[in-house]
Amino acid sequence: MVEEKVVPIKTQSLADLIRLTASTIIPSHGVTYLIKFNYRNKVILGLLGVFRDYYKYYGIPIFYYYSFDESSSSDITSANYVILYSGEERFEFSKHPKPGISIPIVSLVEKPAFIPDDIE
Repeated sequence: MVEEKVVPIKTQSLADLIRLTASTIIPSHGVTYLIKFNYRNKVILGLLGVFRDYYKYYGIPIFYYYSFDESSSSDITSANYVILYSGEERFEFSKHPKPGISIPIVSLVEKPAFIPDDIE
């Protein structure tokens, strides 16, 4: 059992989560990706991050996320990428990378133990 958990922060909209994810993309600093899993009849899409140098802590692990009803999210459920079009705030879900910024989505079998059970 994992005792230390991330701090879950639900974004107001999917667009907010995508904008935040895009802002973390820095060339030559590794890959930015979203994780996706089903939990309590919801599809959870999220970004793991660290809130650095918070008072005496080296960093607080954070999980920014947005949730969808399983029944209304077939395009999200089957997607492998979020495509963000530069120059405008427009995005779509896709099975394959496309021109624009292609953010990979990693599908997990289940909710990781380090994410609290009270996410909605």
